[in-house]
Amino acid sequence: MPVLSVFDPCHNYTTLDEPWRATNYTDNLNHCDSRVSWDGWYRLLYHGQTIRMPEECINSSGCGTAGRLWMNGTHPQLQDGIVTRRICKALTNGDCCYDRAPPIEVKACPGNYYVYQFVLSNGCNYAYCADVNTISTNASLTSATVQTSTVSTNPCDKIHCTEDEVCGKVYGIYGCLCKKSHHQLIPESFGLVATCHNSSCWISLSRCLLFEAGFPAQVLHLNDPGCTGTVLDGQVKFHFNNDDQKCGTVLRANKTHVIYENSIQGTADSAEGHIISRRRQLSLQFACEYPIKQNASMDMAIHVLKSVIHQKLPAVHGTYQVQITPYKDADFTQQFSGNVAGQPEETIYIAVDVEGVDGRQFSSVLDFCWATPINNSTSSINWDLITNQCPNPEDGTVKVLRNGVSTSSRFSFRMFSFGVPPSQVYLHCSLHLCLLELGKSCIPICDHVHQHKGPRSADIQDNITVCCGPLFPARNTDVLNVLAPLPKRRSPKL
Repeated sequence: MPVLSVFDPCHNYTTLDEPWRATNYTDNLNHCDSRVSWDGWYRLLYHGQTIRMPEECINSSGCGTAGRLWMNGTHPQLQDGIVTRRICKALTNGDCCYDRAPPIEVKACPGNYYVYQFVLSNGCNYAYCADVNTISTNASLTSATVQTSTVSTNPCDKIHCTEDEVCGKVYGIYGCLCKKSHHQLIPESFGLVATCHNSSCWISLSRCLLFEAGFPAQVLHLNDPGCTGTVLDGQVKFHFNNDDQKCGTVLRANKTHVIYENSIQGTADSAEGHIISRRRQLSLQFACEYPIKQNASMDMAIHVLKSVIHQKLPAVHGTYQVQITPYKDADFTQQFSGNVAGQPEETIYIAVDVEGVDGRQFSSVLDFCWATPINNSTSSINWDLITNQCPNPEDGTVKVLRNGVSTSSRFSFRMFSFGVPPSQVYLHCSLHLCLLELGKSCIPICDHVHQHKGPRSADIQDNITVCCGPLFPARNTDVLNVLAPLPKRRSPKL
């Protein structure tokens, strides 16, 4: 595979040394950038000295134009890389942000200067300004390959397309079009690929499919306009999470799933500064869905200490894991190794952990846990440990230590056998996720007044299992009567 060169705008830019752009220039206000064929990245100069765009409104006349374009935001730091900034149009009547121009990209460069990827602004009599209060005399011009012409003989020379793309022109703008082999993707979805985990989501779209539809990458953002995409290997990538990059994400729940919702939006206009508008708008809605209910079984040899399943969901497509682990102690620090050969009446401690969902927003609730003598959760011989989220009142040894508090549930019971000689014991649990909402508790009420009644329901069962059994009650060849009493045989509940 050929190695693609990395494009750094700090080393590939065009200089703009036009004194009329200065904020103090008022001799002629008829300049206009709507007739400039912007192409690539630009560095602002003022009589050979480095200057940068204003970050505040220009209240008086200046910049050689009646409509002054200024950057509504701060300049980035070196470590920030390429960032997107909003542009406001200020008028001579004192209106600081009469209209919003299309956003631009900005990068800080070593040597104390900035480069800008200017784009065509809607309407006439607007121009990008240069703030005379930011003139720098110590910024170097020798650190880059400087171009002095604002017109490129071949615009595609500056556009870096991948092997699946080819440079071309759409709606008067040059960019990367898709080669025929790339059209195997579904154009209507723009090649959407999404990955969800915990409360984070990563979304990738095909740059060339977007560009062919008239939407350059720089005009796209999530619900929050500040959450823009990053172009990498021909893909426009977006990301949001529940920590420091919410990006306008909405969380909701229905009877079966919890759902994170967001959208990719963008507006493009091909009128090229004329009094008419051919504005196009894009809105791609997407969601990450996590099932509320889950089923887990303890149905493999215990020497497999932790057996974890990954559930992949239909439609955008969160994953989480459930695992069951037996412990020797109430502090849950000593896992069993090898076979769980518990003595009759010995207390066994069970942890049921859900990983891959945000513990700040969800807790897990054990609905049912039961035991069978064979590797089959629907066995006609079974014994309930937890029923309807509470200890089985017919088994006084069961203690629910934690349920509905976090994504980790804990319970304990005394070891038993299904017969003489002792048989194997397999554990199975059904659980669901509970959305933590203001004023709502997910902790079950298990006193004798409020305790739930009823058998296990088949609607919470599925084919997802976590395996970590069987448990082997230890034999005692000297004293046979030390075996625990036989639990009652019960009809199947599933």
